[in-house]
Amino acid sequence: MTINETLIDKKFSNDLTEAELQEFKKLYETDDAFKQEVDFLKNVQRVSETEDDALFRNQLATYETEISPKKVFLNSKWIKPFSAIAAIFIITISISLFMNKDINNDSLFSSYFEPSKNVSAPIVRSEKDEHLTNRAFIAYSEANYQQATSLFQKAFEQTGNSELLLYEGNALLAMDKVTEAIEVFKTHLTYSDALTNRTHWYLALAYLKSDQLDKAKQELTIYIDSEEKFKKTEAKSLLKKLK
Repeated sequence: MTINETLIDKKFSNDLTEAELQEFKKLYETDDAFKQEVDFLKNVQRVSETEDDALFRNQLATYETEISPKKVFLNSKWIKPFSAIAAIFIITISISLFMNKDINNDSLFSSYFEPSKNVSAPIVRSEKDEHLTNRAFIAYSEANYQQATSLFQKAFEQTGNSELLLYEGNALLAMDKVTEAIEVFKTHLTYSDALTNRTHWYLALAYLKSDQLDKAKQELTIYIDSEEKFKKTEAKSLLKKLK
């Protein structure tokens, strides 16, 4: 290690004696190469604040790579802080893009999703009516989706009315239980009733919510090609945005 390198090392380690400090200041003011080297290392230290002092001193002690026609030597290890910074920048951008994608999908979902209205059974609000289906729709209409889900399950098991699966799936989706909602919607599609086609719409939204865009587009296409008119315009609009 040259005398200049020793002075630089001690400077960044806060180890200079008074005499060495005076020599350092003199070189910094009169030697352009020395000044360029010190300024460069100051910048590196500034952007590499997370590096601990021991590692920083070790890097200072071993720099060799020439960075100018003048006698200024820096070890290739100095690339590491900048590589790390570049990597962090790239990762940050990637995460940002990924998060923005999630945010966009969530925004799309929120703008298109609203729980299906009850078009299957009139609600009878009476203390005497203990019919499971009626109780399920009362809970559903009051946005008590947790209770509604349980009641729809029991009512379906009791009655075999497959239309109830559409509402159960909607209740689950409204509670952000997307995976469970998808399974219920898929089960509903194995039946043929007055609301089966509508399930393609809600299943598409569930796939959108879970970032399964190819499946969402597939369900939207099926739905648009069906004879169902419910939310047909919205389905076409959403499919266009996903392409």
